[in-house]
Amino acid sequence: MAILPEELGVMFSGEPVFDVVGADRPFGVTPEWLDSTRTKVEEIVAGVPNDDPNKGRAGYQDGTPRLASNFYFVLRSLLPPLGIVIGGARNLAWIVASEWRTEPEAPDTDLDAWLAGPTEFIIPFPLRNKLGPELQEPYVRACREMLDLLAGIPGLETRRTAMATMLDQVLADPEFLALHTTEVRSTLVKRWGERFDDDQVRRAFPNLSGNPLDLMVYGVNRLQAAYDKIAAATPETEQPFAVELAAVLRQIGRSSTPAGLSFTGLGPSGAADVQKALDKKVDPLTPAAWRRRQLDRLGRAVEAGVPYQAREYLVAMYQVGASFNGLPNQPDAPKDLLMTTGFVRRLRDLNALRPASPADAAADPDGAPDPQRADPPVDGDPIADLNAMIGLGPVKTRVHELVAEAQVAKLRIDAGLRLPKPMGHLVFSGNPGTGKTTVARILAEVYRDLGMLSSGHLVEVGRADLVASYIGQTAPKVTEVVEKALGGVLFIDEAYSLYAGSGRDFGREAIATLIQLMEKHRDNLVVVMAGYPAEMYQLLDSNPGVKSRIRTFVNFPDYTDAELHQIFLHAVEQSGFVLGEGVSGLVLTGLQKVPRAPGFGNARTIRTMIERIATLQAVRLAALESPSLEEVRTIERVDVSNLSAESLRDLPRHQDPQAELAAMTGLTDVKATVQRLAAEAKADVLRAKAGMPPPERSRHLMFTGNPGTGKTTVARLVAQIYRDLGLLGIGHLVETTATELVGDSYGATGPKVKQVVEQALGGVLFIDEAYAFADLNDMGREGIATLIKLMEEHRDDLVVVLAGYTEPMERLFGINPGLRSRVPTTVDFPDYSEPELEQIFTYLSAKAGYVPAEGVVERIGPLLRQARNAADFGNGRDVRNLFDAVVAQQAVRINTLRDPSVDQVRALTPADVPAEWRAEGPATAPVGFQVRK
Repeated sequence: MAILPEELGVMFSGEPVFDVVGADRPFGVTPEWLDSTRTKVEEIVAGVPNDDPNKGRAGYQDGTPRLASNFYFVLRSLLPPLGIVIGGARNLAWIVASEWRTEPEAPDTDLDAWLAGPTEFIIPFPLRNKLGPELQEPYVRACREMLDLLAGIPGLETRRTAMATMLDQVLADPEFLALHTTEVRSTLVKRWGERFDDDQVRRAFPNLSGNPLDLMVYGVNRLQAAYDKIAAATPETEQPFAVELAAVLRQIGRSSTPAGLSFTGLGPSGAADVQKALDKKVDPLTPAAWRRRQLDRLGRAVEAGVPYQAREYLVAMYQVGASFNGLPNQPDAPKDLLMTTGFVRRLRDLNALRPASPADAAADPDGAPDPQRADPPVDGDPIADLNAMIGLGPVKTRVHELVAEAQVAKLRIDAGLRLPKPMGHLVFSGNPGTGKTTVARILAEVYRDLGMLSSGHLVEVGRADLVASYIGQTAPKVTEVVEKALGGVLFIDEAYSLYAGSGRDFGREAIATLIQLMEKHRDNLVVVMAGYPAEMYQLLDSNPGVKSRIRTFVNFPDYTDAELHQIFLHAVEQSGFVLGEGVSGLVLTGLQKVPRAPGFGNARTIRTMIERIATLQAVRLAALESPSLEEVRTIERVDVSNLSAESLRDLPRHQDPQAELAAMTGLTDVKATVQRLAAEAKADVLRAKAGMPPPERSRHLMFTGNPGTGKTTVARLVAQIYRDLGLLGIGHLVETTATELVGDSYGATGPKVKQVVEQALGGVLFIDEAYAFADLNDMGREGIATLIKLMEEHRDDLVVVLAGYTEPMERLFGINPGLRSRVPTTVDFPDYSEPELEQIFTYLSAKAGYVPAEGVVERIGPLLRQARNAADFGNGRDVRNLFDAVVAQQAVRINTLRDPSVDQVRALTPADVPAEWRAEGPATAPVGFQVRK
């Protein structure tokens, strides 16, 4: 087997390259070249009057000279039509002009990403827009100088030379030059096509004429030349080129050869052979099978010693497919034929056969150990990669469902059914280190193999990549990111942060732009919004536009202690360490002590742990005179036992939810019931560890009582208690009402219920006013029936709490007898007594920093008594309303004081208590409110 030539192996060296895929080698972008080119661009720009500073061109700072932003078009005009550019410096135009960019561009290490050259011919200097005739000549001359800065870049030099010749002729003809200040672009491109018609220019710029047939002829000739050379090197498996070209046509759904095919190197007889092959009844391959066949051919070509012909074939296939797919109009890249990412991976595999070096290792981030993967990745099989990951049972099940749905949808499309693609945007919720990014990447590859996405790459961004710091720049920034992600998955980490700012924050503009683009590109883009569960649900609730476009919720549970232990053992093995006697058990014991606070790091905790263990081992070894190789590789008990309690956590221990429950006012019977449920759950965990079969137990609950009695707060604590015991994967709370779950037409309720249940998986679904199901006739019955089915299906990772007034809740059981068996436990929340209400008032005062003076509690007693006797008594909500009224009256009083002291500002006096008061409506409990809501 041949290895990859050294000049192509530079792509994987860790150094930035600008690689126009084809017969030319990649161009290494050295720091010296980059610094020199930037300096020369700055000098060229500074030498021309800047009469049109940037005031809105996307991605550039205000005041940027027009020529600086035009460098992008100078370089882009040299890219081959529908050519492919890869490498860390593929955005070379923006990297050179980074000084003027709003977000400076730099080379990256993502070798799976790629860019395509333009379809249309680009005139590389500004036209009439805002340029006077007196500036046209200096601007064109400056762009001509910029062309010289790009001399010597393989893949561009032929077009650069031809473009320089054309610009020289433009500058030498004042009359033709003047046309660029008066004519529109389309007319000027036509004039260029008429003026520059010699063979050398046409070979360099087959898109100059604007006729899509010219690009088709160029692509087919290029493909045939590459195919013939590959066939000569690998004759055992190749077929006539006419048969191969017919297969391409068949693959994109064409049943006849396009007009003009006879003008290619095939000639009339060869075009007829293509049609004959096309007339044979052969079913097209699936997109995944097609790509595998093509990539196998390219892989054999590289191994046979013709890697540049393989690169030519890759790009020519893209050009031909686009031409065939777009005729008789503009070329349109077919999504089924994109193979760039797979080809780069094949080259990476061949490059791995070369002698390893530190630079090679640094250049391949995908080669780093993945502690979340149980087995080595299976090359080319993303589903096998998913199955190899440790844990994530519910996630794998959900992804397999999505894949099955996409597979059936593809069969329906192949059968001629006109159905929308089953893809949809998703929410991945869960703590850090639970594999969200890895699963998103796998899903992108699966959709690519099924032909649903064109390239299957992943673009990962955060708030800083989407939100600008000044007006008018956020929308272009979002658009630019989305364009990079087209054909793949856009992964937005901590997406809730886009909606976390004030009304003047540009995050809301980013959301609005993103919504439009999610809809516009829904056929070739999947957006995955990721983050902590509670914050993600707040984002969706606060923006109906986002919520309406999210198709699926995938909740990523925290890893269990056993799974974390397995991840640890796997990571140790990948790192080359060996565990001494008793170390494995000691680590498992330590993991069981790690608190599962919100934000728990999961697999990241393991990485941190191994780093700290390695540090402690290094300190121990440093004290030895000459440690042996075996001692260097071995982790001993002392290296682990020296880990402090703080070293075994990413966050401080969160407050014990059972302690929070105990601190709540009143609720004696409620607390006892929850403690009993927790004891049963803990016993079940212990029995499971002892190898006993799990009991058939339903953990769904009914909470009955008046408003403001703490039902929601207790439900949240139950979620956290069950999470800490390992019975729930995430431990979040999703709140809704029966009315919100019922659709506005028959058949619409089931999907709404299913969507909310998906949000709640791994936690508690709290349905307030659940009795409303009984009052909503058939749609209410549909909602209950769907809910019961899902409660049973997800009983191992979901707790449903049905809440409402006591008597109406009893009616709920009457509409579906199966409900009572699924909700065996009812917890009644009594109204607060008058002393408890006073205790709540005191708690609220202390929490807000106020100090009630003597007599305040006595003054509020009669008001609370009056409220308690009212028919619409709101319990803790009424106390909150009264507290707000007291604070408001205190504000009026202290504003009459001259220079009040701190004690006076904090004091609540009897005079601040209203003489008459009655809450006008329920108040929402604040975050962290430890009394009953």
